[in-house]
Amino acid sequence: MSLAIIADDLTGASDTGVQFAKQDLKTTVLFSESQLVPSNITGDVIVINSDSRAIESEMAYNRVRNIASTLHNSGVKKIFKKIDSTMRGNVGAEIDGVMDESSFDVALVVPAFPSSHRITEQGFHYVNGVPLKESEFSNDPTCPVTDSHLQRLLEKQSKRKVGLITLEDVRNGSEHLSVKLKEFAEANPSSVIVLDAKTDEDLKLISKAGASLEQKALWVGSAGIAAHLSKNVEKFEPNQLEKRKARHPILFVAGSMSMVTHNQIQALKENNKLNEIIINPSKFFNKEEKEQEVQRIVQEGIGLLQEGDLIISTNRDPIIFDEVKALQKSMNLSNFELGQLIAKTIGEITRILLKKQNIQGLVLTGGDIAGVTCNELDGKGIRVMGEVEAGIPYGELFGGPHDGLPLVTKAGAFGREHALIHALETLLGEKEHSFK
Repeated sequence: MSLAIIADDLTGASDTGVQFAKQDLKTTVLFSESQLVPSNITGDVIVINSDSRAIESEMAYNRVRNIASTLHNSGVKKIFKKIDSTMRGNVGAEIDGVMDESSFDVALVVPAFPSSHRITEQGFHYVNGVPLKESEFSNDPTCPVTDSHLQRLLEKQSKRKVGLITLEDVRNGSEHLSVKLKEFAEANPSSVIVLDAKTDEDLKLISKAGASLEQKALWVGSAGIAAHLSKNVEKFEPNQLEKRKARHPILFVAGSMSMVTHNQIQALKENNKLNEIIINPSKFFNKEEKEQEVQRIVQEGIGLLQEGDLIISTNRDPIIFDEVKALQKSMNLSNFELGQLIAKTIGEITRILLKKQNIQGLVLTGGDIAGVTCNELDGKGIRVMGEVEAGIPYGELFGGPHDGLPLVTKAGAFGREHALIHALETLLGEKEHSFK
């Protein structure tokens, strides 16, 4: 085992794991901490989904620290802390969790992912050119981001001293940058450093500088920096997704409310023949109404899957959204509890459908939906094999009754307009969206 990656949700685990699989490394994604047992700690790279993005800070700290402890006791010395490229979640607390358990001298925080329009300049983080606090992620229903300045944001979340390295030092070259990192780390033991990055070349310089540090560094970042770090891990035999000759339907489960996902669904429907079932999540709060809604979707789904490909999506009508928020308030549910209620119900629907109908492949969008659904299917993890496009991995479910099922996982607000079209083409073997 060369490297362990701790990610706070399943789609993040997969989109980072794929960067290492692209280097022909044997990479396994585990769905949860409970799967982190000796028999599963194999291959070159292991990715653990801590599923800690939307929980309380103290719980996230303890969960990640426990994972770091298990890895340490298993002899794993190198850890990459995967974070969301929009800084959602308990980033500072989870850095503390790893560093309190392991012997890292400094944490290098690089959330920038330029190819997906996430950049950092003067410590301020931007998504599609918009400051983080002004983006749609400031209103995220489970993990709202309240500050665009990363140094300030992490100072609120972590007990450690947080420094900032700006583009001026990054672009002075890797040797200069390495000196700056070393100076800060020596002056501030067990500290955190945020690094600016606007381009892939910036990430390359940062990766090179970090690799030459004398101090033991904990890398903290998105799939952007992971793509560069992956090149320094020992290679293994390449993986290829086995093409299926049988043509069963593809099932898309789109639980995300993101406008990005909505636009991707529209593009998919415009360019392909497939049916759609729209879920009404306001029915999930009452036991009887929930059972009726699940039964409706399953009955319709079985019939429509026999006709061809199917997408199950969440109703984005503002009236429905308001009903859901009102029910949440009346039942005193936290955002996390609301997300889990919806995700578990959708996961249950998917499990029942797959029990009754063979499918060619499964596409899951939304971190909560992906993680909970894979657990509902009794999977142990994902064999990461390729990517549909940057940051959207595909592979196979492993473990459980659906072992070997081709699978694509996508964060809700991620990907280009034709991402779901590319997912369909990849699972059907019509196009190679592979690593090379």
